[in-house]
Amino acid sequence: MTAAGALVAGDPDAPLVVLIHGLTGSHHTWDRVVPLIEDHSRVVAVDLPSTRSIEGEADAVAALISRPAILVGHSRGGLVATAVAERHPDLAAKVIAMCVPYTIESRLGSNRFAERLLRVPLIGDLAWALAGEGQRRAGLASAFARGTPVPDHFVTALERAGRRGLNDASAAIDTYLAQATLAQRVQAMPVDVELIFGDCDARVAPPETVELRHTTLAAVGHSPPWESPAEVAQIILAALEHPDSREMNRPVTPLETAQ
Repeated sequence: MTAAGALVAGDPDAPLVVLIHGLTGSHHTWDRVVPLIEDHSRVVAVDLPSTRSIEGEADAVAALISRPAILVGHSRGGLVATAVAERHPDLAAKVIAMCVPYTIESRLGSNRFAERLLRVPLIGDLAWALAGEGQRRAGLASAFARGTPVPDHFVTALERAGRRGLNDASAAIDTYLAQATLAQRVQAMPVDVELIFGDCDARVAPPETVELRHTTLAAVGHSPPWESPAEVAQIILAALEHPDSREMNRPVTPLETAQ
């Protein structure tokens, strides 16, 4: 069984917010957000291992909480949050998914040459072994808007996951989305799902379909929790006041466009 650790902050009796990092990330993804919301909530920022199962990681998150929570996921973590709500609906008050891959084709980053190379047996092992800290940092640059320095803890988390962890966690995304797209899952969800994307995201293409109504953050790349923590905190705090904005995800007509 997959096990998860967590950073816990805030008043134990306050509304619960669970923060879930993305591919080969850590709870440090939320370092700039936690101080902005901990006075208003009980915060659990999880640390998940890189595995081949979104569902297994969702169960690990569920094992950490005992009451309904606002589940906030970054990128792959948005899929984990979705899976928590699917598998443990009694623990999900709302899902907020940021820069989440919604189809296999939406994953711009995984189709880059360097990431495809790492999936090749033997050659991928050699490429990973030869890559230094500078190359890994450069590879992570696509997770941020142009000009945003890559934080050290993102590099450390990637190195801790290793090539196998990166490949396993990436494969889990494709497996989960091959079973059903995010749009299909959202329409069947028993709880509200709010989708957030950055207009400078180089790793996940913002959806153009009206099936996925969403909010777009200006001048933000793939990592809103780090690049725009005040906006992310505002979204979470608004959800604490009004957790159900299900109207955003109702079926829409072709005349309506994504926000």
